[in-house]
Formats: sequence, C-alpha cells, structure tokens
Amino acid sequence: MKSIKHVAIAGAAACALANAASAEDYNGVNMIAIDDFIGTVEIKVGRGDRVSLNKTDGADADYPVIIDTDDGVLSIRSHEDPSDMDWWREVSWKKYKENAFTKFLEDYPTIRLTVPEGTDLQFVDTVMMLTAGDVNGHFDSGGHIEGAVGNLKSADVKIHGSADLVIGNVKEDLDISIHGSGDFRAGTAARLDAAIHGSGDIVTGKIAGPASARIHGSGDIEMGDVAGAGEFEIHGSGDIDAGALDGGADISIMGSGDISVASVNGETEVSIHGSGDSEIGSGRAENLHVRIHGSGEFEFRGTATNPDVVATSSGGIYVAKAEGDIRARGDGDIRIAGRDYSDDD
Repeated sequence: MKSIKHVAIAGAAACALANAASAEDYNGVNMIAIDDFIGTVEIKVGRGDRVSLNKTDGADADYPVIIDTDDGVLSIRSHEDPSDMDWWREVSWKKYKENAFTKFLEDYPTIRLTVPEGTDLQFVDTVMMLTAGDVNGHFDSGGHIEGAVGNLKSADVKIHGSADLVIGNVKEDLDISIHGSGDFRAGTAARLDAAIHGSGDIVTGKIAGPASARIHGSGDIEMGDVAGAGEFEIHGSGDIDAGALDGGADISIMGSGDISVASVNGETEVSIHGSGDSEIGSGRAENLHVRIHGSGEFEFRGTATNPDVVATSSGGIYVAKAEGDIRARGDGDIRIAGRDYSDDD
C-alpha cells in the first residue's frame, strides 16, 4: 500500500523549527530514488533488511520534501527541477570559493539513510552533496552531485557542470559521461564506457573487459590496464591515456588530441586527421592499419603484423618491428622496422 508523507514548515513556525528532524523506518525497500531535490545525502550500509531515514531541515525550512514508498522504491523529492530554479545563481562562488557549494547547501535539508547492502540508488535532476558506503547496488545519477561513494554493482553516472564525484570499485558495467568541467574518479570495473563533452576529467583503475572512451573538447581520460579491446576517439584537443590493452585498439583523432597506450595485443587500427599524436609503448599489433591526414604522428615500439600505413602531408609513422607484408604510402615520414618508406609508391 502506498504511503505519502509531506514535510513542509511555513510561516512563523519556520523560524523556530528550522532544524526540525523526522525519522522513519521502511520495510521491503530495494531502491532509493531521489528526484528534483537540493540537499545533503548521507548513506550508510546496515546489517538488517530495513531502511532507516532521518531528515533534518536546513535554514530554509520552507523547502518541501515529499517522501513516499511504492513497490519497493523509497522516493524522496521536492516540487521543482533545480535547473528550473537557476540554483547556480544562488551560490556565492566569489565569497566562499571552494566552500561555496557546501555553504549553499546549509539552506537545504540533510537526508541520512541506512540501507541494506545491494540497495539500488537512483538520483535524477538533483543538486547535492553525497556520501555513501559500499552499497554494492546499481548507481544511477544525474545532475550536480559532489562527494564520494563506495563499491557498487554497476554505475551509470551523468555529470553536468563542475561537480566532482569519486566512487569505488564497480563489479559490472561503468558508464560515465561529463558535460562540462566536472571530475570523476573510480576504481576497477568490468567494462567502461566513458565520454566527455567539454573540459572534464575521468580517471579509473583496471578494466576487466572492453573499454570505450570519447572526448569532444579538451577533456582528459585516464584508465589502467584493459583486459579487452580499447576503442578511443577524440574530437578536439583532449588526451586519453590507457595501460595495456589485451584485445586490440581502435584509435581515432580529429584535431590536436593525444592518445597514449602502454601496450597492445590484438587487431589495431589508427586514424588521425589533424595534428594529433598517438603512441603505443609495446606489444603486438595484429594487422596494423594506420591512416594519417595532416601533421599528426603515430609511434609504435612493439611488433606489427602486416602493417598497412598511409601518411599524407607532414604526418609521421614509426613502427619498431614488423612481420608479414608491409604496405606504406604517402608523402609523410614513414619508418618501419628500420627502413625508410617515405614517398614509397
């Protein structure tokens, strides 16, 4: 049965009860869903199967918080999407500098939750400071969320703006996208899909499967070793750095970006349009295929099989060792296994 609790304090009572608190326990909850909300959220992992919620009002006790449960979902929300409120303009960035966001949140409620391990977390259109332990459930977030979260089962993170978020290890898939200048840090994951539109930064640990990374702008993406294929793409001046790729590589640069890989093992394809650079430290690139149009450069210090390369204009290609058939074309600087193929027809 659905229950709804409306929490709102108005008028003269607001001054006296600005820090009023309420607490409640819930059974049968497997997801926490927070929507259209501004505030601070703290989540701890408990030993039981109940969810405990404690709400403390901020300085603005008129800010409405609606709490309800339905079909295993504990929902916490307010009345309006924060982006429609132009909340950003209310933050005293110049006055409080790095503490401005925390100071801004003092006007809004603090929600403290204790949840069972495995509880899913979903935050949509939220502006909040978040701390959470090793929940080990699915994590789905969007909006401006700053803070730190522990280990998770899977994660789909969308950062809009300049928020900074840190999470622990992700057992399954990790999907992260940044639109703006936000920063994101994560531990290990089974699979990675990372994208930046702007100047954001993404750093992860080792990836147990394939990894995809895309940058439109000047952002940076860094990851550890990848136990699958790596698919990397830059449009602009961004940078991508990866450890060992144990499933080959598909590298594409349009602009002045840089892509560096510690080593590769598998089918490898590289395309550069512009002044970008790509470097692979070692390994074995099967059926290496390289195309450079512009002044970009590619360097591979491992062994390439059946290399097929083209460098036009002032582009440069260097391959340390080669096996099988070699095809090299273009008026760029091309050197394969100690031989100069420049202007070779």
